[in-house]
Amino acid sequence: MSYAESLGMQVLQASPELTRVTLTVTGTGLNMHGTAHGGLIFSLADEAFAVISNLEAQAVAADTHMSFFRAARAGDCLIARATPERVGRTLATYRVEVRRVEEEDDEEGSELLALFTGTVARRERTG
Repeated sequence: MSYAESLGMQVLQASPELTRVTLTVTGTGLNMHGTAHGGLIFSLADEAFAVISNLEAQAVAADTHMSFFRAARAGDCLIARATPERVGRTLATYRVEVRRVEEEDDEEGSELLALFTGTVARRERTG
């Protein structure tokens, strides 16, 4: 079982233009304040970042940053939406919004909880 699977993540969509990954916050993902641990939210964003950045090339993270705006609680359904900001031959930067949604397919009016940006070093796949 992968790290993402052990946290309950599921890839809903994977394309070079938009990748969506979801998870539902459980009691094991809470911090000492009873809200979703920052590491859980970061892991969700990072998974969406990893999936989108490796679709067309072999990529490894070179830099990431995350800003947290609102808390999530147990039972909240979260979706990380990754989109490219700039994709070059050797570097690519992506934006990942983590949102709280009522249902996986209903992101209209969803609440932005965190914003992640990440840059990867990339190269063509071999073999």
